[in-house]
Amino acid sequence: METKLIATHLQLLHGDTVLVNGRCWEDAKSFVVNLGQDCENVVLHFNPRFNYRTDVNVIVCNFKKLGKWGKEERLNFFPFEQGGKVKISFTFLSSEIKVLAEGHEYIFPNRVGLDVISYIAVQGDINLRVLKLVPPRPVDE
Repeated sequence: METKLIATHLQLLHGDTVLVNGRCWEDAKSFVVNLGQDCENVVLHFNPRFNYRTDVNVIVCNFKKLGKWGKEERLNFFPFEQGGKVKISFTFLSSEIKVLAEGHEYIFPNRVGLDVISYIAVQGDINLRVLKLVPPRPVDE
């Protein structure tokens, strides 16, 4: 799978959000967004699959700890279209990652136990247009 972007040495803390915007290829099979410490410790592997291996229109989520994958979770919604725009936000909370994709929300547990996300990778059949890191909004005093 072709790597579009790898960012390392980041300091995403609890409350920070990662915004991913782009466009899927017309003949997209799948794309991936990984968030974690490095490629061996991934708190969230987010993998929409249009037609990849035996999967059709399913989002596969997983984690990787010390190089070993956990059990895959398959989501029952698929808001993406081949050739369509992609807008996803990932908010890092202390015990979970909140994913918002095209009006659908999904919560994935922080099974790796990370306090800081320092690694982001985007791969696959997507033309990445924006990757934006957004700090939490300050609380009005």
